[in-house]
Amino acid sequence: MKISLVGLSGCGKTSIYSTTLGGMAPMEVKDLGPTVMYEVKSHNYLGLQISLWDFGGQEKYRQSYLETPKLLANTTILIFVLDLHHPEDYKKANNYFSEVFSAIKEGGGEPQTIIFYHKYDAEDYPEEKLEENLAKGKELPFIQEINPSSYITSIFRQEELSEIFREILISDFEKLKESVENAQNHLMKLNSKIIVSDVNGNVITHSIKGFSTGIQLREDLRDYILSCNVLRENFLTAESASFSALSEKKKLQLHIFSYVLSVLIMVDEGVAADPPDAIEALLNEMKIFAELIVEASEEE
Repeated sequence: MKISLVGLSGCGKTSIYSTTLGGMAPMEVKDLGPTVMYEVKSHNYLGLQISLWDFGGQEKYRQSYLETPKLLANTTILIFVLDLHHPEDYKKANNYFSEVFSAIKEGGGEPQTIIFYHKYDAEDYPEEKLEENLAKGKELPFIQEINPSSYITSIFRQEELSEIFREILISDFEKLKESVENAQNHLMKLNSKIIVSDVNGNVITHSIKGFSTGIQLREDLRDYILSCNVLRENFLTAESASFSALSEKKKLQLHIFSYVLSVLIMVDEGVAADPPDAIEALLNEMKIFAELIVEASEEE
């Protein structure tokens, strides 16, 4: 799966990647420099191998992309990023989006096309101007012409941005979407802190208030899952396995299903234990979800 992130220089493309698939916090991306030409990041998400192309938006690079069709070829998902903080560049962005889209179409491409109305935040911008700029952005001729899917985004709304990426990545798999929704319904009824991720630490859904690390789990939990997954594969030689860790104040359970999906269940001292049948219902749903992931990855 090839995702192409396209937009003018400084519109926030690299920050979008870094705070979702890159696992960085919003405040950590402020000093990121401009992308030189383009960068390709590979990422495994739910068994799908993602190749994310971050196309630098400086004027000296933009024409080169159009003159080298193979760079944009085979794009599965095309994301145009429009900077809401710079409406003076809307005309330039409109023309660039149109040229990129035409180049891909002329090459026989039929990507899923999406607009991110980005930097919808008042961190460094007057709040009263955002709605005005958003309305103007939606009226751009190119956007009016192709009417793509659209999202209003900000790296400071990291949890929401991560959910948007999850929705985009599994949009072609209706059964996966239904299974995520079922998992979320189960989580609402439980007291335990639960994180559902793939074995690479990509967060699918969770029940932890205030938890936000983009799509990626924090490093120590990723390492724990990876270590247990190695034990599952090499020592237990099973597609699915469960692990437990205990201290005086905490209890941790890890369930790995069909070698691709993990469910972390964390219980703190003093928190009421969840009914076993409620936990079992969640785990059964996740077992089905894991089987669907394997099926979807095989289809790809």
